Parts: sequence; C-alpha cells; structure tokens
Amino acid sequence: MMKADLITTLKRLTGAGILLALVVLTVSIFIPLPQELFAPVSVASVRVEDRRGIPLRTLLNDEQGRGVWKPLHEIAPEMRLAVVAIEDHRFRSHVGIDPLSVARAVWTNLISFRVRSGGSTLTQQAARRIVPIPRTLGGKLREAWYALRIERTLTKDEILEQYLNRAPFGNQLFGIEAAAKQYFDKSASSLSLAEAAFLAALPNAPTTLNPYRNDTAARERQRLVLRRMRDESMISQEEYDRAVIQPLNIVSPAVAFKAPHAVQMAIAELRETPSLAVVRTTIDAPLQSALEQIVRNALRQLTDRNVTNAAVVVIENATGAIRALVGSADFFDDAISGQVNGAVALRQPGSALKPFTYALAFESGMHPADIVADVPLAVEDADGDYVPENYDRQYHGPVRLRTALACSYNIPAVRLLRRMGKDRLKSKLIEAGFTTLTEPASHYGFGLTLGNADVRLLELTNAYASLARGGTWKQTALIEHVRLHAAGEWDVPPTGVREIFDERAAFLVSDILSDPAARRPAFGNAFRFPFWCAVKTGTTKDYRDNWTIGYTTSHTVGVWVGNFDGAPMRGVSGVTGAGTIFTDVITHVREVLGGSSDAPKAPQGVQRASVCAMSG
Repeated sequence: MMKADLITTLKRLTGAGILLALVVLTVSIFIPLPQELFAPVSVASVRVEDRRGIPLRTLLNDEQGRGVWKPLHEIAPEMRLAVVAIEDHRFRSHVGIDPLSVARAVWTNLISFRVRSGGSTLTQQAARRIVPIPRTLGGKLREAWYALRIERTLTKDEILEQYLNRAPFGNQLFGIEAAAKQYFDKSASSLSLAEAAFLAALPNAPTTLNPYRNDTAARERQRLVLRRMRDESMISQEEYDRAVIQPLNIVSPAVAFKAPHAVQMAIAELRETPSLAVVRTTIDAPLQSALEQIVRNALRQLTDRNVTNAAVVVIENATGAIRALVGSADFFDDAISGQVNGAVALRQPGSALKPFTYALAFESGMHPADIVADVPLAVEDADGDYVPENYDRQYHGPVRLRTALACSYNIPAVRLLRRMGKDRLKSKLIEAGFTTLTEPASHYGFGLTLGNADVRLLELTNAYASLARGGTWKQTALIEHVRLHAAGEWDVPPTGVREIFDERAAFLVSDILSDPAARRPAFGNAFRFPFWCAVKTGTTKDYRDNWTIGYTTSHTVGVWVGNFDGAPMRGVSGVTGAGTIFTDVITHVREVLGGSSDAPKAPQGVQRASVCAMSG
C-alpha cells in the first residue's frame, strides 16, 4: 500500500506541476514585453570614400547589414500588402500564431520527408529578428511564445513596421529602406507594385533569391507574390497584368560597390579599429572606373586566347598612395572567380624581376655599356645544371647590358646573377618590399632573376616605384584618414621609408627601360609614348601569367593578365596582353592625374657619353 500511495502522490504532484506550468505560461503571455526591445535600430554604418569624398561603399553594422529605420507610414502601401500576401495572409486576424498555417506546414513536411515550411507568422518572424532565437524545436516554441506576447504589446501596424525594418533582403541588407536603395536606388516610399512584390519575395530565402546571382528565381517568386495579392483581392486583375510586365531596373552591384577589392583591403586594414564612421581612401574614383572599363575592353579582344582576367595597380610615386586598384575583370562574376584579388594574389612575375639584378650590377661598378655574353650557358645549381634559354630561342653573342636588359634576354641576366650572388638578390628583393620570398635563396636558384618565385602585383609595382624615386622604397598607402563615431578624426601616417638602391643605379635602370632604341631588337616599336616612360614586361614560360610594369616620373603602373585557375593563355606575351592594358592605363593616368613629361635628371656621378660599338 505504501508503494501505491507513493506512486499516486507522485502522479498528483506531476499533474499539479504541469498544471502550474501551464497556468504560468498562460499568464506570461499577457505580460507585455519591454518597449526597449522595439526601439528603432539605428545602423552604425561605415562609409568608405575615395580621396575626394565620393562614396565607394556604405557598410556594415553589428549585424553585418545596412539600413535606415522607416516608419510604416513612409513605406509604400504596395509593400505592406505584398509582404502580408506572401508571408502571412491571415496576419490581421490571428493572435500571433496561426494554427492553420502550422497544420499545413506539418503536413507538407511529412509528405515531402523534409522541412519545407515552418508555418511562421509575420509576428513570429519579427520575434526572431527582435530576440535571438535558435532554429530548433525548442526555439520554435520560444518563437511562438514571444509572438503571442508581442501581439499583446504592439498593434498590427507596429508589428508590420518591426518586420519590414528588420527582415533580411540579401547582400548584407536588413530593412526595406536599405533594400529599396540598393536594388532600385529609391526610397521605400516610392516603390511601385512590381518592385514591392519583388522585394517582398526576398526575405523567404535571401541567399537563394539573391538578384545578383539568381535573378530568374527572384523574378519567379515576385510573380508568385503578385498572384497571391490578386487572389487575396489586394490588387485587381488589371493591376496584376501591368505589374507582371513592368520592367525591373535593378541597380548593378558595381554602382553601389565601387572599387570593391580596394574597399575590402581598406576595411581589412582597419578591422581592429572600433566605431568607424568614415574611411577616406587614396583611391581616385573616376580613374578607378575608367581603368575597370579599360580592362574589360582589352579582355574582350583576348577571349579567343583563353584570357579571362587582369589586375591593375596605380601608385603615386611621391607619396606611395594607391590611386587605383583593379583586382579582377569583374568582382561580381563567379565564373571567372572575380572576387579573387589579383593585386595581392601570388603569381610568378617572369622577366619583370630582372631590373633588380641589373641594379645590383650597377651598384657593383658595372655600367650599361659593359659587355655580357649571350651564348649557351650551363651553370651549376642546387638541382644540377641550370640551362637558361632566351624567350626567342636564339643567342645574340656579346651584347651590352643596356641591350640585354631592354630586350629582356635571359642568359645575360643569369650570368649577372652568378656574379652578384643569389643570396644578395634575394636580400635586395626583400628590402624592396617582397614579402613572399620566404624560402632560402637556394630554393629559387638562378631562376630567381627570371621570376620563378611567387610575388604580388602590388608589391612588384611598388618595387618599381622605388626605381622611379631614385632607389627609395615607400610603404604603399590605401587610407588617408578615418573619422570615428566616438571622437574626432585621425590621419593614417605613412609607415616605412628606406633607401634600397644607390640613386645612380636606379637611374641607369630607368634610363635603359625608357630607351626605345635599346629594346627595338626584341620589341620593335612597342611602348612608344609622347612622354618619358620606363617599362618592363614579364611572361612565364607556359603563358600562365604576363605582366607589364612601368612608370613616369609621377606614377607607377603595374598590370597582370592571366587566369585565376592557372589555365595557360594561348600565345599572349607581356606586350600583346598586359602591355596593351598598360599602354591605355599609363596614357589615361597621365591625362587625368598629370605629371611631368620630362625624363628624370641624372644624379651626380652619372655622365652620358657615346660608346664605340666596335671597341667599347
């Protein structure tokens, strides 16, 4: 009897506990939620600008989204109706949860053997945005509990306002005003019926329905929204017919996100800085836009040569400021891996590294008129004999250093490196800002002077800018100053200035690279400009990369052309590939940013003299 009594008592206590829990739960539903939960969310955004204040991008609040709170009366009526039609057509009649929608969702999930529908009302969806709730069964119950309490705290219109200002619309956009501005360049108050239906479709699956990646799916769901609105008698058949055929002029992502790779680099550089308000970069927005177009135009001419991508960097010599940075042909094109940043990707530079070997030679007392033998060579290296070949598969006999560098002959460069030493060249390249040369010099061998090491376009271009400055290396700058939300403004000081080459050695290299007569035997009449310009090309042996780097007295330009997947191009050299883009870019940079057309003056200790071709 005692055992039976104990079981009975436990059952009664359990029943009482359940009853008490139900009473508490029921009562709690009628307890209003604190009003602070529903306060309009002001987005603490970061505005990234070019050097003159032209906006490049506005991004990210703590929720990784962008938006401005819009009162319901400032949101187009069509938008309010569209959201109700597609998300919760019984919104005005239920108490926060909709038993019919839940039952339909359960049935749909059972017959399809997977979760296809959650049955959440607009109030429940708003609850998820107001209070973080996990997407679990327990979370679903909490969501319903919060929805019931929200319905007893806010009016239906206030709930709808909460939803429209907190819903995700893809591409890091939260809130209808941000979505309207991004996709249609207008306020949420000015949306047409077709536009409202389009935007109302997105929160259901903002990633899958991303208009920039899956426009077809987004438009199909827009038509579903319109059908629901018509079937619910929210719009007439005539309004439906007009909306279905109305063109949607979706703003290109490039319009709202200028200089994307440069912006990403600037934000990454300041990631640890709190409360950013405005980031003023060194980028020149009109120049950046023009160079992006130059790249696109040039690549269209190379499609039959299996060329899909290019990158361009423009550096102001005097300051190290990056005036333009094109990381790929199209940031928004996944087919060509457009979000890869070619300005900092690791690629082999080919002959573009040779000038630094020659600079070492000139520092050692050699001069451009010295003779070097361009004849067959086998030099002992770590992996056996290294046998370099010239690009044209020919030997040119005794040639002067001027001709050897200007024509980019490989064998003379290897002969010089054997004289200068691999360790010395590697150390000098590290001084010149190459951060990727992490292996011992023996790892690269004599191929180092021919560009067998991975480098970054940005670092290579800045190393050439050091030659343009007479041997002085400066750290590149992408950010001019930053304004904080909390307090004031601070400049980003330049970091790092060092002398890496003797001024005379740098001048001699520049003089050779700007000599059209010296390069004519190999390059014909390529790279002839109405202003002084030093230029060097580089092409890897298998045509996976080609480069053209050059400078005027005011700016240095680096261009890489190739494919991010490593696929070889078909017969594209530094002249026909990167050289074409370089010519257009350096010419446009001169027109837009100006600068002297004159050659740099010879430093003290350098004299120009005629040399007898026969005797030297």
